[in-house]
Amino acid sequence: MEREIKRRSWMEIELDAILNNYEIARKHLKKETRLIAVVKADAYGCGAPQVARLLEEQEGVCAFGVASFDEGVRLRRAGIRKPILILGYTPPELAAELAEQQLTATLTDSEYARALSDCAVRAGVTVGCHVKLDTGMSRLGILGHPVERAVAEIAALFQLQGLAIGGIFTHFAASNWEDGSFNDYQFQNFVQVTEELRRQGLALPVAHCCNSGAVVFHPECDLGYVRFGFLLYGVQPDPARPVEGLREPIQLKTLVAQVKELAPGARIGYDCTFEVKQPMRIAVVPIGYADGLPYGLSNCGEMLVRGQRAPIVGKVCMDQTMLDVTHIPEVQRGDIVTVFGRDGREEISVMELAQKAGVFPPGFFCNLNARVPRIFLKNGEIAEYELPIARW
Repeated sequence: MEREIKRRSWMEIELDAILNNYEIARKHLKKETRLIAVVKADAYGCGAPQVARLLEEQEGVCAFGVASFDEGVRLRRAGIRKPILILGYTPPELAAELAEQQLTATLTDSEYARALSDCAVRAGVTVGCHVKLDTGMSRLGILGHPVERAVAEIAALFQLQGLAIGGIFTHFAASNWEDGSFNDYQFQNFVQVTEELRRQGLALPVAHCCNSGAVVFHPECDLGYVRFGFLLYGVQPDPARPVEGLREPIQLKTLVAQVKELAPGARIGYDCTFEVKQPMRIAVVPIGYADGLPYGLSNCGEMLVRGQRAPIVGKVCMDQTMLDVTHIPEVQRGDIVTVFGRDGREEISVMELAQKAGVFPPGFFCNLNARVPRIFLKNGEIAEYELPIARW
């Protein structure tokens, strides 16, 4: 199986690094705080079933956050038992399936809540729900201002049949900013709404607003429950104020498919964007933008070959990329190439490549294509394989 996985390009995911990041994040929280671990987008490319199974064993984890109904079902099929909150939109017609899978839906407005209620009543089920309050993100959710209107709209939801409302949350737009004024604005709005609901006898047992940035930089926003994703996967909320000890759990690797000698005047890749000025040896590697390698790395990125940096020359192709290995004369077909990760004393981080490509770092590993297999490592040993292409 390992030979099958490593025949082209693959990812290696260190589950111990995710546990390390979890423990570091926990140090920023009160001992009694409960964590909703965000595993949407296949756990930011790290494998949602594998990460959820790992974290379900941790005492502080009370639930998981996903983006869609399908992501929630995938976790249930993987054997996850703890609550799963769908942070995004779910068609109300799926009320029966939500109840069957014990997935918690997000109520975003009165019209949607009524539609979900009607579908639940017709199906004879009760759907668990959290209310989403929009305190300034201007995304999904009931507008938090004016407070009186927000409270009235939320209070009306409790009258709907077929819905069991167990929580309320918001999402911070700028919790990673050094200027915390907008975060304070959002938090105060959230507190005003929840306190007024409590005065009306509508206290919700679960209230959460902290994301990764707020966990680190705004501990005052810890209301007993928090959500975070970035920290788990080694992403710094603010690189200018790094959280010490975080580890990137993913390494992306490929192979040398061919080595060739090029003479001065040769052109490399589509649109001939690179012209060889002096004798050059290049290595062609079978990974490209269809695998999720950012096109923006054309003529500016690097990969590691035999522990040394090899510049990308020419444009990143759909399935292949060319590297200048003139300074690494021993390179040969079959050598392992590290796209990001560590090789010997050299390391290329996701952050470094993302900056060169002009892309958002989490978007880099979230967009790695389904044809890139995964190897999951624990305690230095291979714990599991995943061949996503089998689903095609």
